[in-house]
Amino acid sequence: MAGVSRDRSLGDGVYFAPEDYLSFCRRLVITLVDVTMLLLLWIPIGVIFTFVSYNYVFTPDLVWYFCCWCYLAVLRPSRVRSVGYWVTGARIITLRGTKPSVWRMTYRVLLNFYSPLNLVYDLLWVGVDRDRQSLTDRFAGTCVVRKRAEPVGRAEIHYTYYTGMSFLYFYPCVVLPRETEKLVEVELASST
Repeated sequence: MAGVSRDRSLGDGVYFAPEDYLSFCRRLVITLVDVTMLLLLWIPIGVIFTFVSYNYVFTPDLVWYFCCWCYLAVLRPSRVRSVGYWVTGARIITLRGTKPSVWRMTYRVLLNFYSPLNLVYDLLWVGVDRDRQSLTDRFAGTCVVRKRAEPVGRAEIHYTYYTGMSFLYFYPCVVLPRETEKLVEVELASST
């Protein structure tokens, strides 16, 4: 039809070469290392609160949740990064290629802690996703790539939907141009 324009309301995003997205194994290492770090953080908090009397406003659980939030929402997207990201050489960015805000990362943390998507299902999604991103990344509009990765191009961001395990998932995604899709399919076919 003449005069019909495409919806570009979500703007443009960046995409990377397939090898720049982290594999399932690296994502598993990130999860194991960061969960271990958060559990080890509980030890000094528990020790401090056993020797210090406290009121019911600042409980050990509340302090630990705050430390978890600082570690996962503030430290992860910073230059320092979390220990899991540091060990695997990863960084987190938005679909537009910028550093995620604290609000976006807080939303991502809340998805990890309080959503019906459990950690195993979220990690398994990495193995079937085209860009090797978890559902938490997809819903939060973030992307985990190698630290030194540079975008290979820009493309439009559109809403994408998938049906899996009787759920309908609806999230923003960078839609690759047709020529790039063909190159990615050829690279994936040659690597198998």
